[in-house]
Amino acid sequence: LVVSFPDSFIVVGPSKPVVTYVGEDVVLPASLSPALNAKAFEVRWFTTDIGSPELLYVNYNIRLQSDTRRTLSIDNLKNGNVSLIIRNVHVSDDHLYRCNVYSGQREEETQVSLTVEVLGAQPSITMSSTEGQKTRLECSAEKWNPQPEVTWRDMNGADVTSQSTIKSERDSEGLLRVSSVLPVKEEYNVFSCLMRSKAPKPDWHSGLGIYSTSLIVWH
Repeated sequence: LVVSFPDSFIVVGPSKPVVTYVGEDVVLPASLSPALNAKAFEVRWFTTDIGSPELLYVNYNIRLQSDTRRTLSIDNLKNGNVSLIIRNVHVSDDHLYRCNVYSGQREEETQVSLTVEVLGAQPSITMSSTEGQKTRLECSAEKWNPQPEVTWRDMNGADVTSQSTIKSERDSEGLLRVSSVLPVKEEYNVFSCLMRSKAPKPDWHSGLGIYSTSLIVWH
């Protein structure tokens, strides 16, 4: 059997990150241009180390999978479709993936960023006084990924986020506890804290993934 390989092709991926939810099945799209038959090629999907692939297709078969949830459609290879399929997505699947295709003569690569979206708990605001009796508000929420956008507003609707600080830390599940602190003056005011997903899906309703809570400060 003599297999002839083309001289020229590129691997094309999406221009924007792929966004999905925990528990969903997701496709990381990648295809050859022109749409060559890739069944005789080597296809290697990896994150940081090309020598430790998430999936390796070679010699007409999937030879290695870091996890059985990762696969590709061998039937679609004939159309130049080398997309990675991840089933039952976990937070730990959130990575920048690289797809390397080797024809025997030519090697090309593209990358696909996967964001695994987790809308966390609704935020709550607590009030405390530090040394010197300075009052501060803390808006916090758990179980988010990636870190949400936090906005503070006062009773007049003015954005006072620039006066706040934010920090986050990951728990044992890989999810974020987010905390934003706003120092406040000793006067009557109403403050609201808004947490909003940074990576909404295009078809999400405009109100989905947005949580807001308020607290009255009165000295």
